[in-house]
Amino acid sequence: MDPFKITIDDEAAEMLGKALKLEGFFPEFKAPHVQTLFPHSALWFYSKDAMMIRQGDTDRDVFVICLGSVSVTKTFGDAGAEVAVLKAGDLFGEVALVRAAPRTATVIALEDSRIFRLAQGDMAYILKQNNALSQHLLSLAEQRR
Repeated sequence: MDPFKITIDDEAAEMLGKALKLEGFFPEFKAPHVQTLFPHSALWFYSKDAMMIRQGDTDRDVFVICLGSVSVTKTFGDAGAEVAVLKAGDLFGEVALVRAAPRTATVIALEDSRIFRLAQGDMAYILKQNNALSQHLLSLAEQRR
C-alpha cells in the first residue's frame, strides 16, 4: 500500500514537539500549532515494509516517528547491514539535512506506522529560529555518521 496523508492529532503533535525540543517555545504543542509552524509538512501513514528513504537519494526532509518503528540499513558495496531500529519519538533524515548531502541509509517501516514528514523548507525556517533544535540535529547527525 502506498503511503497516504492522515490528519494530525494532538497526540502526534505532542510527539513531534518532544522530538524537536519545542517545549521552551510551545509548552502545549497541539495540532493547530503544527499546521501553522509546518505548513508544507504532513503526518503520513506508512504500511509495513514501506520505504521512506533510499540510501543515495538527495531529498532533505526529516521524519519523526509518532507511532510504529523503522529499520535503518546501510549498504557498503555489495554488503548491507541494519544499523538501527527506531521507534516512536525518534527522528531520522537529519544527516542529509544538516550536511546537505545524499541520504546515508535506507529506512523501511517494520510495522504500520504514523510518521510526520517535515518538509525541508519548513525545517530550514525552524532551524534558523531555534538554535537548540539546530544543535540537537547537528549532534544526532554527528552520532549517526
